[in-house]
Amino acid sequence: MKKLYIAVGFIFILIFALIVGGIVVLFSDFDFSGGNIAVINIDGPIILKSDDSGIFGRKEMSALDYIDLLDRAEKDKNIKAVLLKINSPGGEVIASEKLARKVKEVAEKKPVVAYIETIGASGAYMAACPADYIVAEKHSIVGSIGVKMEILHYYGLMEKLGINTTVIKAGKYKDIASPYRPMTEEERRYLEKMINETYMDFVMWVAENRNLSINKTLKIADGKIYMGSDAKKVGLVDEVGTEEDAINITAKLANITTPKVVEYKSEDFGLFNVLYSFGYGIGKGLGEILVKTDLPYKTYIMD
Repeated sequence: MKKLYIAVGFIFILIFALIVGGIVVLFSDFDFSGGNIAVINIDGPIILKSDDSGIFGRKEMSALDYIDLLDRAEKDKNIKAVLLKINSPGGEVIASEKLARKVKEVAEKKPVVAYIETIGASGAYMAACPADYIVAEKHSIVGSIGVKMEILHYYGLMEKLGINTTVIKAGKYKDIASPYRPMTEEERRYLEKMINETYMDFVMWVAENRNLSINKTLKIADGKIYMGSDAKKVGLVDEVGTEEDAINITAKLANITTPKVVEYKSEDFGLFNVLYSFGYGIGKGLGEILVKTDLPYKTYIMD
């Protein structure tokens, strides 16, 4: 009988925790802090979608998550400006382009400032470009404007091991960039054309959003990384400064006399996290509820 009581008690706690978690998720879009500057942290590689972490954990932030946060900040009447805090080396082409377009959309309605803290390179720099102002730490890493495609070949190793692969295909280029054989010159030229086209789109995006000529942009868009101080000299950032400087500039652009920063987060309330939060809430008291391709290669705008 005792075991039955324990099981019933656990089920009750689980149901109650799920209800609390649902309430938190339901109201997560509302800002209870009274902030007027939304800070969105762009951390790590930029990917289009992250793997679902399931009910026991949190998923990695993706470009779609950042876009959702930007959309919330754009629609929130209390938010007068957005500060992007960037610590990212870049990422996938499509993910970076989608994020960059969303930043530009928000910047057309509210002031957006990008603050590059440690690194804002390649796809992350693409996302920062449409901001009204870019601030970078003196020794941060900026730039790396370029595109690369990584192709792994291991046919030499397979030959040494006596392993043979037979590919049956319909379509001349179906096994392009196959790891089982050397690449032909025709295939190389075809892939290089794709990369060069993507690269030129990147260059034109930087030139347009940073008010630079195509020729000047081409000179600095050779994949080179710059320290924040050097990035300012070539026109990739507007000012070398700290996070506090970035907040003050954001407030100035939005005509905010008393800046109140609120960090926008995308919480993944898996079962474990809900139970953890529930237990933590009990410990802290009921008055403290925390709202805290078929292709064998990938294309990155990241170094």
